[in-house]
Amino acid sequence: MTKDMNFEEVFVLSTMALRLNRSHYSIARDTKWMIQFFLILSSSFTSLIFLLYSILFNDIKTGKIADASKNLAMVIISLTVTMKYVVLLYHQGSISELISTINVDYDLAKDFPEEEKLIVLKYAKKGVTVSKFWIVFAFGTSAIFPTKAFGLMSYNYWKGEFALVPMFDVTYPGQIEPHKNELWVFLMLFVLCLIFGAYAATMYVGFDPLVPIFMLHTCGQLELLSQRISKAFVEDVNETRQNLIIIILKLQILYNLMRRVKNYFHIFYEYNMKATTFILPLIMFQILEDFRHSRLNVEFLSFFAGCTLHFYMPCYYSDVLMEKCDKFRQALYSSGWEKQPDKQVRQIVLFMLTRAKIPMGISTVFYSINLNTFAEMCRQSYGILSLINAACVEHKNN
Repeated sequence: MTKDMNFEEVFVLSTMALRLNRSHYSIARDTKWMIQFFLILSSSFTSLIFLLYSILFNDIKTGKIADASKNLAMVIISLTVTMKYVVLLYHQGSISELISTINVDYDLAKDFPEEEKLIVLKYAKKGVTVSKFWIVFAFGTSAIFPTKAFGLMSYNYWKGEFALVPMFDVTYPGQIEPHKNELWVFLMLFVLCLIFGAYAATMYVGFDPLVPIFMLHTCGQLELLSQRISKAFVEDVNETRQNLIIIILKLQILYNLMRRVKNYFHIFYEYNMKATTFILPLIMFQILEDFRHSRLNVEFLSFFAGCTLHFYMPCYYSDVLMEKCDKFRQALYSSGWEKQPDKQVRQIVLFMLTRAKIPMGISTVFYSINLNTFAEMCRQSYGILSLINAACVEHKNN
């Protein structure tokens, strides 16, 4: 069942997405890659410039708060996917080493009893589920924008009033704005939006499942150790010591794995928490504005769900990991170690219990990542939404 398991094949959805946007950790950073990277970055940078221009020189000046909030949300998305790319490039070798650690565990699992193989497989499947979630939300949300544009153009054509409908409407700089409804200009802008949408979607599918996959793998290994600890104590004292040493060595590998994950991603998650705090009220304000005008903004409803998931998922799986650490500590404490006649064995277990008091998990620069942090982020987002609504009402009254 675990005979041919390896990271690339098990999590093929995420690794394929990383290969598509050329951020995969195994891709050589040669001239060919530089050209590909330049083209990808150019599409993202051009979209960012257009959005900033529209916000600064049209939306704010003309008092279009709803349009400004919509475009600012997209600016945050553009910056976020760029930061993800930077993290993957900067930690390319380190991420490859983390994945090698998981592959070593998969190789060892080939010789496990069937019950333990099922545990390894169970948590691998949970990681695959995370990737599938992002396939639905990332590509689903990206696909709504062009689908809506094509749908409106088809409807207008059916009515005999054909008009070009942009995928994402902004005010463009210079001579682009007066010519944006001309066919060739429209097609170029539409293709630019399609490229950026596809690029952003592959970054979410490739990048965001990585840390949850690492945490879920660690959860599976802790569950294995929880089962093994009950079988570690045997009549032969030397064998008992050896069993405990093997468990400790494995724990050290897991502690080191999660320490490295935290070190590599803590700055990004600090940014992610702050970005999500602002992007959620901006998107919700856009949705509420459309409701006030009796319109249903399907694309931003999906957008809102995806952005919520963006920070909720690492918080949830970090909580799962901490709970699994606590269960391991309970399994260790209730293993009957205090009845062991050998003093050294008891001392080893006491050392393990002391170390197990500090749970594994990930964090930002300033906060532990868990569901309490997610709840605090939601409270702050609601406060920002209230301020935006109040500012909008005051602007309309004036």
